[in-house]
Amino acid sequence: MHRLYRFCLFGIALLSSLAASATSDNQALIDRLYADIQARQDWQAQARQCPGDNMPARTATRSMQANRCASPGQLEACLQRCEAGDGNDCYWLATTLQQAKGPADGYEPLYQRACSLGLVSGCTNRAAGMLTADADSQAVRHCAVQTFNKACELDDPWACTMYGFHLSRGIGVTPDVNLALKVLEKSCKHGPADPACSGARQLQEEIRNAVEAAKR
Repeated sequence: MHRLYRFCLFGIALLSSLAASATSDNQALIDRLYADIQARQDWQAQARQCPGDNMPARTATRSMQANRCASPGQLEACLQRCEAGDGNDCYWLATTLQQAKGPADGYEPLYQRACSLGLVSGCTNRAAGMLTADADSQAVRHCAVQTFNKACELDDPWACTMYGFHLSRGIGVTPDVNLALKVLEKSCKHGPADPACSGARQLQEEIRNAVEAAKR
């Protein structure tokens, strides 16, 4: 897998935020949460769908709010709020559980649920998770690119970086370096220090260098 691609997937998992990692004191609680999520067959079934198909309309999108799910004492409450329809808590609980390095089916459904509840970054993360699990599948690539495209149109920076990468390499989509350069301009919504932006700038430099080399 291309080095920048690995960087992009890693960066999406963090999305410029560090979640609390598990300790021996709260591991039992985290394991129970994994089991609860794995037992939710409706969530598991939804997670098998392409997140692009669950993408909210622009009028239904929700802004990212503060992380209330990093503290072990808040994890169960976060799951309850997620069940009640709070996409932000679904997203941050997924991030916390992902950082605890448990089974993917114990947190990926939360990203998908966050996506369906209007949090576009949830869609981006779920598509990245699908690529991490099966990057060689043409169906997965097509779904992921479709998702990144739609999420980028809804102004999610990491989605734009990932969509630009796929366009530049022709992975799951017809290669189009000019469109890739245009898409990557949307990756810096949160400023140059954001990893989505720095990854996009690196990609743009690689693309321009390759175009110049091809002219020689």
